[in-house]
Amino acid sequence: MNYVLNDEKMFADVTDGIAIIINSETGIYYGLNGLATSVYENLINGSSIEQILVSLKQLEGVPADIEERLKDFISKMLEYDLLKEGADASANANFDNKLANDDNFEFVVSEYDDAQELLLADPIHEVKEETGWTPEKDSIGYTKEETRKREERMEV
Repeated sequence: MNYVLNDEKMFADVTDGIAIIINSETGIYYGLNGLATSVYENLINGSSIEQILVSLKQLEGVPADIEERLKDFISKMLEYDLLKEGADASANANFDNKLANDDNFEFVVSEYDDAQELLLADPIHEVKEETGWTPEKDSIGYTKEETRKREERMEV
């Protein structure tokens, strides 16, 4: 099974080996630890869950329950709606053994809502695919009807 970022409502960035995924609809963001970020990056680059599991099992010190841990991680990512099913792909998965051991082969997804108001106040939330970003024009002294008429006159 292949998964990709649910880019209909999520956007993500990886900085210094840590992924931050923001839900643009709720303002809640998610942080992944190093190993979880590595799994996420492999998924985004086209590795299937099966390929990721094979690669993880080849690491030194891998725990016997790695398959269950990976399954739980993917379930949590799907529960938070961070991922969606993607097209079949077959990119090789790669992991850093030191990173996996440093994180004790744990996949951590942390949910945060401390910046929710700030993220939702961003005008990007007013963007509509059809029209782009337009501020609420009633706030500049015109009624919606006056604004519509003015916009019609401006169309060429």
